[in-house]
Amino acid sequence: MKSRSRAMWSSLLLGLVLLGACAPAARPESAASIPQPGPAPATPTTPKTLNVVIQREPPNIGGLEAGTGSSGGGAKNPEGIAHNALMIEADYGRWEPQLASEVISVESGTWPINADGTMDTSWKIHPNVKWHDGTPFTSEDLLFTFRIFKDPEVPVTGAQKRLMESASAPDPQTFVIHWSTLYVDANRGAIGVILPRHLLETSYLEDKANLPNHPYFTTDFVGLGPYRLTRWERGSLMEFSRFDDYFLGRPPLDRVVVRFVRDPNAMVATILAGEADVVLPSGVDMDAALEVRKRWDGTGNQVQADLTGQLRQLELQHRPDYLRPRNGFSQRAVRQAFYQAIDRPAIAEASTQGLAPVADSWYAPKERLRPDVESAIPQFPYDPARAKQLLTGAGWVRGTDGILVHQPSGERFEVEIWAKGGGALDDKETAIVGDYWKAIGAQVILNPIPPARIDDAEYLALRPGPMITQPGGDGFYRDRTQSSQIQSAANRWTGFNRAGYVNPKVDDIINRLSKTVDVREQIPIHRELLQEQMTDVAFMPLYWEVLPILMAKGVSGPKHVRNTAAQNMYYWNRE
Repeated sequence: MKSRSRAMWSSLLLGLVLLGACAPAARPESAASIPQPGPAPATPTTPKTLNVVIQREPPNIGGLEAGTGSSGGGAKNPEGIAHNALMIEADYGRWEPQLASEVISVESGTWPINADGTMDTSWKIHPNVKWHDGTPFTSEDLLFTFRIFKDPEVPVTGAQKRLMESASAPDPQTFVIHWSTLYVDANRGAIGVILPRHLLETSYLEDKANLPNHPYFTTDFVGLGPYRLTRWERGSLMEFSRFDDYFLGRPPLDRVVVRFVRDPNAMVATILAGEADVVLPSGVDMDAALEVRKRWDGTGNQVQADLTGQLRQLELQHRPDYLRPRNGFSQRAVRQAFYQAIDRPAIAEASTQGLAPVADSWYAPKERLRPDVESAIPQFPYDPARAKQLLTGAGWVRGTDGILVHQPSGERFEVEIWAKGGGALDDKETAIVGDYWKAIGAQVILNPIPPARIDDAEYLALRPGPMITQPGGDGFYRDRTQSSQIQSAANRWTGFNRAGYVNPKVDDIINRLSKTVDVREQIPIHRELLQEQMTDVAFMPLYWEVLPILMAKGVSGPKHVRNTAAQNMYYWNRE
């Protein structure tokens, strides 16, 4: 199976390589963590322009309405170039202050837990921060952002906003939020994209319903980042110029040009031809990137594979009214059997040539809690013989045609496997999983989701079987397996628990975890949650996604985390 897959990809890649001119190349390097602010870079003697390629054009920068701020295909990166946040995720699960001058904590007194079960978060912001039009940034901007974030008439999303009761700005550098209850992730910033009061307040007061359509969110964007938007040619490119008054010092680049190239082969051809310095995820798949790395070997150009924190997994269907077969994945033993019938290392090898770490839970290799919880993770290694034993014990025996039949009911094991992404990787992985499941007696139907229904939440929630998805791993110990978050018509299919998973023990553990701020006290609760979720085989983790960044020789700084690489844009440079 691996050799057929490799042959297919090699023939495709030969075609794309011929599109590009021969260009210098690179050995892979692991990205360093974001450095701490230091002295301003020396004034360059010659202008520096960095040409960046992403696959999808963003509909806006910092858009308010749900669904308008798309992050797929690298569309989140322009926001990081032009704007900053209180905190950024410098690496998966590791948050660092950006506009905030320090991380809030219980110990420092900036995150007091009150006797009545409420709490407060007090943020100090860096002095001398300015908007791109020269207006000073103060806590009044944060207070204005909070007001919009909480306004029910403005379509801003954020599960945590219902927990925020009030806010104040006691001085220009201090912003305080009062919370009605504990929220353990409040130290991540928690109020969405920061908005300029001096530019948007009048529009908000006069016509708040149309605020999301304000030109500020597109061609008139003014931010707090190291580079300011100077040109936006729809369908073609965005251009950013250095903001000399940036609070950390003079940024190292004069200009950043971001071009939108939809076709992955064309993205590769652009950098091979020397017309781009950086190609950011997503778009170029790992097989194509590794072919480029071979071509670049020894030249100094780079193909960097970054762990994104996204988990490639099989999301099961737990709603008994929709699950097929009815007596299949509704049984824990059957779920374990089909999980142990999958060779996860082989899937990681076929999909990423072994660069992606195999997943055994929702706790990533770089997760800060991983060392403390690893010994509590139940292990389900590839074991077809054990899978067959479990199936027999659950009443599933092969019929004369080799297909599993449930002895008590006579039901055949016919299962559909869906893939939400609909790309080549999804097709490949559904086929591989299907082959493993056929080997133990399942009749498998591969169902590529029609493009028109990729974003149809109800359609996806009510599917009859498993679906390959790639959520962030941390969602599983926040809301993805909580019954209160089940998607339904009552919440307009907006909950985080799309699978319809119900487990009262998991609900109780997550509720306790959500009210435990001290990281040391969280550890035994995380271990308990892991034991319950994974023993129950609530979902089937496969491997941790890695995405390639293609960089010309001399480029430094890009680090892809979740859906963006530009959160640390100030530190990007080129020789």
